[in-house]
Amino acid sequence: MLGYVLGRDGDIHDFIETLKRVHGELEYDEIRLMRELIELTAHPGNVVNMAEKLNLTSVELSDYLQHLRACGLIDYWSEKSSKPLSKSVI
Repeated sequence: MLGYVLGRDGDIHDFIETLKRVHGELEYDEIRLMRELIELTAHPGNVVNMAEKLNLTSVELSDYLQHLRACGLIDYWSEKSSKPLSKSVI
């Protein structure tokens, strides 16, 4: 199973500080995606077709997720890796 954590290690404080720092670099759709990812952390285990929900192509969604990861806002985990604090399936 693959999912994501907010920030690089699931530390919400680091996530918030990073978000403040890079907010101006994010596109409108990246901000919408980030809002949805934050919402999903409140409901771990939910499965959402994020591309459909945000009316994005799979390429756009992939590009936005890559950029959010490069900014340090999200990272990926698997059940074999460490146990993050905030995770959800996308």
